[in-house]
Parts: sequence; C-alpha cells; structure tokens
Amino acid sequence: MSTAHWDPQAGHLLSPDGKWYWDGLTQEWKPATGQAAPHTAAPAEPPARPQPERGLSSFTGTVRSEDLGFGQPVLVWARWILIGTGLLLSFWSPSDPTTLKVQLAAIVALAFGNFYLHVQLLRGHPALDTVVYGASLADIGVVTALVLVQGGFQSPVFIFYFAAVVGISVAFPTWLTAGYTALAIGVYGVVSLATATTDELPAVFTRLLMIAAVAVCGNLFARSETKRRTEAIRVHDEMLDEIEQKGGTENVQPA
Repeated sequence: MSTAHWDPQAGHLLSPDGKWYWDGLTQEWKPATGQAAPHTAAPAEPPARPQPERGLSSFTGTVRSEDLGFGQPVLVWARWILIGTGLLLSFWSPSDPTTLKVQLAAIVALAFGNFYLHVQLLRGHPALDTVVYGASLADIGVVTALVLVQGGFQSPVFIFYFAAVVGISVAFPTWLTAGYTALAIGVYGVVSLATATTDELPAVFTRLLMIAAVAVCGNLFARSETKRRTEAIRVHDEMLDEIEQKGGTENVQPA
C-alpha cells in the first residue's frame, strides 16, 4: 500500500499520486497542480535607526532629574501667574507708550515660550533639562527688564521675582536653586542700589531677604516632598516583593 511521501523541493507532504499536497496551515489537502515552489523567507531587516527629531520637538526628551520632571508643571504654572499679573499691571498704570511696548514685548515672548512648554507637558513630552534651565533664566531676565523700564527700585513688579524663585526652588536641586536665587538677588540688588536713595536702603535689604526666604522655604518643601515620594515608592516595592514571595495568593496589608 502506497503512502504519502515528503517532497524536499516543494517542501510539502505529497499524496501517493503526486496530485495533492498537505497544507499544514489550513490542515487540509490541496491540489498540487500549478503550485509554486515555496520561497524561503527573506532575512529580517535590521531595525531602522531613529532619525534625529527636527523642529520644536527636538527640545523635548528624557528628563535626567526626577525632581525636575515632577517640578516642570510647577514652573509652568508659576510662569503663567507671572505672565497674567504682568499683563494686568502693565495695563493698570502705563507710564508711557514706549515703556508699555517694552513690557508687552517681554511678556508676550515669555508667554509664547511657556505655551510651548505647557503643550509638551500635556503631550507627555517634558522639556530637556537645558531648556528648562534656559527658560528659568529668561524668567529672571524678563522680570529684571520690567523693573528697569519702570524705574528700578520704584517698580512694583519686583514681586515677580517671588513667582520665578518659588518655581525654581520647588523644581531644581538645592545647588541650582542657590545659584539662581543668588543671580536674582544680585541683579535686583545692583538695580535697586543704583536707583534707590539712602533712606530706601533698608527696604532694599528687606526685599532681597524676602527673595532668599522664598527660595529657602520652597526648597525645604521640595526636599520634604521628595523624601515622602521616595518612602512611598520603597514601601510599594517592599509590598510587591512580599506578594511575590507568598505566591500572590494573599493580600498584603500595609503596616
């Protein structure tokens, strides 16, 4: 009695009469007439190398600092507060058209940059560290420009230093917070000393001390929050390890 045999050229199991072949995929016999010889699978192509991003998206990527990743929303919202109150004060008591133009140009430029950073956060693409650092420098620069065009020490917009410094102190590491705060205090101190009278020097010192105090309080809060988050992650990991050791059959209750 004849039996089916394997055809090495076709790569199929053939019937004794050679008119049928066994299709292993569909699990049925099919006519062999006109059946093309099987072709070998093409070698897998290596994965294409990612192309460098172009345009505005190239300013986003992996944030190296965990604190900076969590602190970017704080910086963005603090900057929106700065922009909103800056516009309000600019229109509330405009001194002259030239000063108003300078103020609006600085505030609108800051708003465009902050809008881009906010959109990237909503898309889940935090900005790179260097972009965030540069934006914070721009905050201090814009506030200083507004103070200068409004007469230096007499300008009420010095309070915007508080918004800029509190965002920096919450988002940045301690050593960077100290550097940015020292920059803000130094710049505003020079501007104030150059435009204030002798009787106003105590007020200058008080304002500079207030900027430093805001930075210290914000940084202490950020460090406390970081410790709390780290402890919560540690407890969570320990609970997962305990569940795995028990085979996942028991519910682990937190201590």
